[in-house]
Amino acid sequence: MKKFLFLVVLLPVINSSFTQSLTNFTGSWEGKLNVGIELRIIFHIKEDGKGGFISTADSPDQSAYGLQCDATTVAGPTITIEMTSLRASYTGKWLNDSTIDGTFTQGGDIALTLVKKKENKTTTANAVLPVTLSYNTREVSLPLKDVTLSGTFFQPLQDDKKNAVLIIAGSGPTDRDGNSPLLPGKNNSLLQLADSLVNHGMAVLRYDKRGIGKSKMSAGFGEENTTFPDMTSDAAALYDWIKQQGYTNIYIAGHSEGSLVGMIAAGQVKARGFISMAGAGRKAGDILKEQLSAQLTPELNKQFAAALDSLEKGFTVSKTDPSLMSLLRPSVQPYMRSWLAIDPQKIVSGLKIPVLILQGTKDLQVKEPDAQLLAQRNKKATLVILPNINHVLKEVLSDKREENIKAYSDPKLPLPVTLISAITSFIDRSSK
Repeated sequence: MKKFLFLVVLLPVINSSFTQSLTNFTGSWEGKLNVGIELRIIFHIKEDGKGGFISTADSPDQSAYGLQCDATTVAGPTITIEMTSLRASYTGKWLNDSTIDGTFTQGGDIALTLVKKKENKTTTANAVLPVTLSYNTREVSLPLKDVTLSGTFFQPLQDDKKNAVLIIAGSGPTDRDGNSPLLPGKNNSLLQLADSLVNHGMAVLRYDKRGIGKSKMSAGFGEENTTFPDMTSDAAALYDWIKQQGYTNIYIAGHSEGSLVGMIAAGQVKARGFISMAGAGRKAGDILKEQLSAQLTPELNKQFAAALDSLEKGFTVSKTDPSLMSLLRPSVQPYMRSWLAIDPQKIVSGLKIPVLILQGTKDLQVKEPDAQLLAQRNKKATLVILPNINHVLKEVLSDKREENIKAYSDPKLPLPVTLISAITSFIDRSSK
């Protein structure tokens, strides 16, 4: 299946000889691209007051709104929209006041008919999400013994209580939306994922991990009291909350470190299926040594590796170089000991439920061999390699590291259709 990533908006038009074109093309026009799934596209076209157009566009199924594009040319009854950065274009012919018939091109041609919409003030040029959502949203607060977990529940308006997904965020202080205070800006990847899935008829719960965002630890509990089993217990408790709402098929989807959390929790609660997104296929210690090898001196690398080996065996590290204290501080060592000992290959091999493993080719933190290791240990798992997708699930066409990193802080970049299609197809197949 060819990928069609839609990032479009119309800028001022070149001179037009078609006197009625401003009237004919002004307004909101919606169409659907059939790329294995139906992907909605909406153009919002306005007069710019200079004889041309200025417009915005939405791709609701990719949670992208108010997007800018390069140029639009009107020649007689024909409109052409150029999207240079995406190497894409749309050319359509005005048929009547309600229909434009044309072709969308990006690596291939696909028919796209646009139908004029009635004016709707809920979507504006500067919106990140629509003002009026096509689903219900509900804040969830779940008190446990040592933490009160906070999450957001998206529920389809016409909810058949069939499929639901629990999304688990990645490592560090990453919140329910996929954002971290350690990085500039936001990417909103998990918010966009939830928005896309609920628009495909699935209820979705995402949450802040304990001690992160609005999930507050109880008095007297802190980092030194947190272990990896606590994280899996939290996920299991939220799974039970979804189950209490009456859903038949509940899936767990974990991103990055959340993949390991979800993998364990999915086996414990016997989820309907498990989805790993950029999840490691090796022990955490092996990956940490690899990631930091280029950043540390040979002596510090030696000290760090020895410390990780000791922690994995269950020992406490009492002496360490001050420059390694952020990674090996005493308060985080209980968590490290419980985490480093876990082998994701052993965990995934024991899952008796449907498994989907997703891995992007532009991931700077987790590589394709990790996904392949997981798939090799579970012969029934479905492995999907996503071309040009980075660690925060965004498409990056450049091979430059700095361009990849920019996507970590760009909430306007939508999630790729290939990612959403892989997840929805997996759930459709396995829920029957």
